[in-house]
Amino acid sequence: MATTLQMIEAVVQRLKAKFPALAVEYFPDKPDEYRLNHPKGALLVSYSGGKFGESIDVTYIAQPRDVEITITVVMRQLNGRGGAVDVLDLVRTALLGFRMPDCRKMRATDEKFLGETAGLWQYVVDFSAEAMLVEDAEGDGGPLLTTVNYEEAS
Repeated sequence: MATTLQMIEAVVQRLKAKFPALAVEYFPDKPDEYRLNHPKGALLVSYSGGKFGESIDVTYIAQPRDVEITITVVMRQLNGRGGAVDVLDLVRTALLGFRMPDCRKMRATDEKFLGETAGLWQYVVDFSAEAMLVEDAEGDGGPLLTTVNYEEAS
């Protein structure tokens, strides 16, 4: 079962492959201190949470999980080719239907304009993909299978 970090890393790698002309980074630990060093812009990838469905108990617990990933588009240009609006469309296209490890295909769930600060235009687009959370079950302590005898049917 893939970890959340492995899922985020898969999205980062996908965006790096699709957008070699932009910086693709993890969302910063201190967003207020983030400085865009790239001449055009950046895509910042973050895990924004999850939602859990009803658990299924059949000897072990299994529970559906919607993994929510947010891409923040930070660009020096708003409109036109290579601007924030254009890149937002391209990000949507690059991730819609993409499969993170151990997940169903990603689907877009929301997007919004965050605003402009110091000449940087920002949008966010949210995606979700269903995964299955499965209990890390310990053995029940019963006897281990050590021998198997095979008999041919006549």
